[in-house]
Amino acid sequence: MHRNRLTNPIDIQTFLLGGNATFTLLNANNGNRFTFKIRQPKPDQPHFVNLLSGPDNTRSYTFLGTIFGRDLSTYRPSPKSSVGEGAPSSKAIRYLLWLLAAPVSPLPTGLEVWHEGRCCMCGRALTVPESIETGIGPVCAGRLN
Repeated sequence: MHRNRLTNPIDIQTFLLGGNATFTLLNANNGNRFTFKIRQPKPDQPHFVNLLSGPDNTRSYTFLGTIFGRDLSTYRPSPKSSVGEGAPSSKAIRYLLWLLAAPVSPLPTGLEVWHEGRCCMCGRALTVPESIETGIGPVCAGRLN
């Protein structure tokens, strides 16, 4: 297990829908990597998918699309996004969400999901080894049960 790398498809799906997820999707086969944020402003609202598109990795994000509900297959790219549906980053997130909509294990060889070391729900730094492995802190994980 690599630190901050999510490998279990169920853990990845839970992480992405945590409401405050920042992660990097890496294609180890060609070296392409894209960093995304998936936010849910309030419970029972859609999740908004954003792409890191500039030098400030806290504010330089561009809106890509929306996930409706808790089903990743409901992702819809936004026609208003400045990143076209044919862009590699747009294709990458659609592919990941498609794979995870009906999770099978494991992910294809070379496709890696890395979190930034912060809880996908509250954003606090993760320090417990099990939490680092799943990307969700113990208190927030307890809320899921």
